Amino acid sequence: MDRRKIDVIMASVLIVVGVIILKNDNLSVGGVESSLGSLFLPRIVALFIIGLSAIIGIQSLLKIRKKQIQEGDEIINLSGFLGVNLYVAIFIAYWFLTPYVGFLITTPVIMLSIAFLLGGRNWWIMIPVSIITAFVVFYGCRHFLRVFLPTWSLS
Repeated sequence: MDRRKIDVIMASVLIVVGVIILKNDNLSVGGVESSLGSLFLPRIVALFIIGLSAIIGIQSLLKIRKKQIQEGDEIINLSGFLGVNLYVAIFIAYWFLTPYVGFLITTPVIMLSIAFLLGGRNWWIMIPVSIITAFVVFYGCRHFLRVFLPTWSLS
């Protein structure tokens, strides 16, 4: 299966979804209203989705138009889905564990698990990045968006 064509199709779909999120004011019913508005976070996320999708889609489209030979990592092997199944299992575990163990504990562990699954081996960078990212997201959600993420509740 050709990853370049899948990249272009998925990028197109994600860009359309991002534009819909940006244009539609009726997506938030009873959401948390902040000084920035209830659709501030979804619109910021939509902008990131559009930007990152465009980067991936344009690169793949240019390679298709130039008819470059596919490299080994651009061919999707459908014979084994162990990595995909592990990825899904990690996210299901995150979904179930976060309300009980808390965001600040589960998020760095899950980030490290996914980094390891994706081939990351530089632990001296992965550990601080995962911890700092979790704290920045937790603090930003609590103080700027007034969204309270789950904390430890195993009492």
